[in-house]
Amino acid sequence: MVDILASDRAFSFGILHLPPGPQPKAVAVFMHPRENQTRQYLTPYLLAAGYAVWGQTSRALNNDSDMVHEEIVRDTAAGIRFLKSRGFETIILIGSSGGTSLLSYYQWQATLAPGDRMRFAPHGEVTKFAEEDMPAADLFIAVAPHAGEGMIMLNMLDPAVVDESNPLAIDPELDMFNSANGYRPYPEPSSYDPAWLAQYRRAQRARARRLDVLARTSIADYEEARAAVDPQRISSPTARRALMSPYMSIYGTVANPSHLDPSIDPNHRMLGSIFAFGHPLRGSYGPLALGRILTPRAWLSTWSGLSAQAEWTHAAEHLTVPSLVIAPLGDTDALPQEQREIFSRIRIEDKTMVELDYAHHYLMLLPEAPVSYNPREKAGEVIVDWLKSRV
Repeated sequence: MVDILASDRAFSFGILHLPPGPQPKAVAVFMHPRENQTRQYLTPYLLAAGYAVWGQTSRALNNDSDMVHEEIVRDTAAGIRFLKSRGFETIILIGSSGGTSLLSYYQWQATLAPGDRMRFAPHGEVTKFAEEDMPAADLFIAVAPHAGEGMIMLNMLDPAVVDESNPLAIDPELDMFNSANGYRPYPEPSSYDPAWLAQYRRAQRARARRLDVLARTSIADYEEARAAVDPQRISSPTARRALMSPYMSIYGTVANPSHLDPSIDPNHRMLGSIFAFGHPLRGSYGPLALGRILTPRAWLSTWSGLSAQAEWTHAAEHLTVPSLVIAPLGDTDALPQEQREIFSRIRIEDKTMVELDYAHHYLMLLPEAPVSYNPREKAGEVIVDWLKSRV
């Protein structure tokens, strides 16, 4: 295990896996904003083919409550600087799920001149990307990529929640769990009218805008208190407000009608979502769902589909290295139409997209699939074959 210290002194760690024999010149890099990628499931296939594998955590490991992508990009840069110092010549970025957004955002910024990089994070802080040593990668691979944390959240926000302070106040006309709108008792498939669905999508964006306003207002209040505090009156309410980190509590975060209506952008998926165990309402109101407790800056940088910059849907068109996308067709939250559209915006000619029939988001074969194969093994074969002619 290797300890990694970013340029702002934040801590993360990684594990470098090496095949037998001399150290290879090429290393595959796995990283995710909050999940541990040190034992990524594709590692054995890459090692067997003779590549080194670097799996790195981030400063936000297992805790997205204050997860700011612009900070995690600095963790990524520190990890790649370490690999360069070890003598690796070819860097292969492999983003799995949300790792795709993080690593494609990093690669986008790394290929720009320092003065052209993002200057400000969505919450207003200076990124300091212009001062960061950001070695660019040589190849990019996306495995089961969704459109980005913010875009996923935008599609899952429940617009029927009309009051953030009272998430049980529900507008029945926008409730996807209301039988009058097409809902059928889970696990029976629901059927939503296209006109109602269009209204639902508009209302989701409206709720996201409201949350953005709440986040920016909270940050402004916090900054105003910090500017006004009198160091001689440390026990004052203003002083305590200047020290108090504000948090947002967001419910209704797993409510995408495609979770229950398989006719919406059809693929091989089962009903439900990877973000909820069983009924989607468990994810919307249970303790383990996405974005439940967030700082305003974490909302704006990561979970706001209107403000976040670290999104696969934004970064794909800025890739300038050979790129491979592996899309499982049994995914509940990264659907084919969306993935093909994002892939079409990758501008480099050397790009490849491979779809895996009946494969779940985590590349496991769906129960009762009419085919028999190991999607992880297949993905490993595809990646190794693709790399052979490019490394």
